[in-house]
Amino acid sequence: MEKHEKLSYCGLYCGGCRNYKENLNCKGCRNEKVLVSDCPTIECCKSKGFLHCGECEEFPCSELKDFYNSGVKHHHLAYKNMLKVNEIGVEKWLSEQEAEHICKCGGKKLWFSTKCSNKEC
Repeated sequence: MEKHEKLSYCGLYCGGCRNYKENLNCKGCRNEKVLVSDCPTIECCKSKGFLHCGECEEFPCSELKDFYNSGVKHHHLAYKNMLKVNEIGVEKWLSEQEAEHICKCGGKKLWFSTKCSNKEC
């Protein structure tokens, strides 16, 4: 697994997504080819040699502003995440996200979940 695999280019935390976490149909945007083939931020970041969009002096660009303000809850969360990544750094942010998405019982917690996936917890 790539060190930054769970950080998407736009700021989503892949480790909190059911499709990624439960290995349903997504490998995260750093490894996925089909599901994210139309994502403009991936090619933009790669072409500029950026780990994530927050490294760009144009952040947030008009493309990202549209994405972040689309009305989809986790899209707006991606914006907040990018700000936090820029504030505390990638490694610390990833560590915080990992802790936030694992329950004390070891069960998985998905985006916006208040309970983990372990029904016995």
